[in-house]
This record gives sequence, C-alpha cells and structure tokens, in this order.
Amino acid sequence: MDDKIIHAPKFDTARRKRRKRRQRIQLTIFLTIVAIVALILFYMFSNISYVKSISVNDTTINSSKSIKEQSGIKNNMRIYSLDKNHIVSRIEYLDGVKSVTVHRYFPNKVAIQVEEYKVLGVVKDDDSYHPVLENGQILHKVKFDRPSDVPVLNNFSSKALNQLVKVLSTSKEEIINQISEVNFIPKEEATNRVQFYMKNGLEVIGDMRTIDDKLNYFPGMASKLKKDSQGRILKPGIIDLEVGAVFIPYESKKAETRRLELEKEMEKNSEKDKAKLEKSVEKLKKELNQIKSEQ
Repeated sequence: MDDKIIHAPKFDTARRKRRKRRQRIQLTIFLTIVAIVALILFYMFSNISYVKSISVNDTTINSSKSIKEQSGIKNNMRIYSLDKNHIVSRIEYLDGVKSVTVHRYFPNKVAIQVEEYKVLGVVKDDDSYHPVLENGQILHKVKFDRPSDVPVLNNFSSKALNQLVKVLSTSKEEIINQISEVNFIPKEEATNRVQFYMKNGLEVIGDMRTIDDKLNYFPGMASKLKKDSQGRILKPGIIDLEVGAVFIPYESKKAETRRLELEKEMEKNSEKDKAKLEKSVEKLKKELNQIKSEQ
C-alpha cells in the first residue's frame, strides 16, 4: 500500500501570515501610541514647555516692553497653560489699543499682535506732546517728542477737535503727511475756520465743515506752482479754501492783510482761553477758602 503524504491546506498558511501581519500592525500602533504619550508627558513636564520667548509687533503708542509686562506672561509659565483670552483682555486695557491677537508656537514661543488706533496728530502741553487718536481720544498720560510725521493741533475745543478728527480720518494719507501744524481760528463770521501749515511752505485756510473734500484739491494746486531745481516752491503763499479755491502769494498785500487778521484772531482766542483759565482758578480758590472757613 503506497504511503500518502497529506499536505496542510494552503489557506491555513495564508491565515497564519495574515494573523502575524495583523499582530505586527497592532504592536506598531501600540508602540507608536506609547511613544507619543511618552513624548507628550516629557514635553509637558520638562523645561522645554516653559515660555522661552515673547515677540511683539512694532507699535507707536505702547512699547514692546510695556506690552510684554502687561500681558502677565512669565518665563516660569507653561506655554500650554496660557489663557489667551485673559492675556488679550489685559493688553486691551493699555491706552490706544484697538485689538490684540495672541499666538502660541511649538515648542515655547508666544507672538503678540497689537493693533493700535491711528495717531492723527498731537496736542502740546508745556514741553510734551500728547497723541490724538482716530477715535478722538487724547492720551494725556502718553508723551511724544516733537513729531515729524503727524501735525501739531493748536487751540481746539473738544467739539472742534472731534470735527477735525473726522476730517483727518477721511482725508488721503498723502495729504495728512504733508501737514505740520493745524490751528483753530474761529471768529463771529467764520466759527469753524481752520488753518493748516504744510511742510512745503504753503498755508491752507478753510471751513472745517467743508475742508475734508476741499483738502483733496491741495496736491493739484501745489503741483501747478513754480518750483526750483530742488522742488521747493518759489513763491509760497496761502491757499484759501473757505470760499472756492484761491491761491494768494505771501508777497501780495492781500496775503499780508489775511495774515494780520489770522494773527489777531489767534491772539484774541488765546486771551479768551487765558481769561477762562483765570476764572476757573479764582473759582477754585473761593471753594477752597469756603471749605477752610467751614472747618
């Protein structure tokens, strides 16, 4: 009787191979998960996760140092434990801040993006200059040196200053950059008169209620005036935008009359402001004396 060789079915071998492959995959997945968890735990509890650097974008009103200090972020804090909303609310408390964004970057970097209200001008107080923002706010606690990129605003009441802010906010940036100084010079017949000194030597006079549109004429009018080889205007003067748009050279008699009129109005307004201040001081003295007498 011939011996018979019994072969194991081929499907049993294939099944064993599939089982081994599946086991290897499961083991790989398990080890990967263990490795990831171990790395996460190592990162969370090692020095790597401590905040190492804080970057702040360029700002005009607040320094990078003050923003970092106000954020409350310390080097002994874990980057994953930072409360971004809390940091944002702290920085928004600073003067002139419009919006704040905080980003965390692996493994230990923080980036703070601060948007400030645009500075449209400054008001002078003794030897200091305080910024006037696009929202009409004056930051009396913030001091600037003599600015070169924004105009100095003189003799404006609160109401008039708000009007001017609206004018500057809607004017073209190329025009704003050419203004060095703005004076409020009202009189009985022109209660909204405003005077702009331009960096190119020209002077613009207008009514604040209509000057926002008329200011756009300035570059066109200035470009038509004769200039020397260095681009300086040969005959500077006054561009009167109160009624229409008229150029009056300084050397003319009309310009001299206009100049004397404006200077007289400025002196008168200055005297009024001085009288108001003296009256307020006298009133305060009386109140203090009355309090002392009652004690």
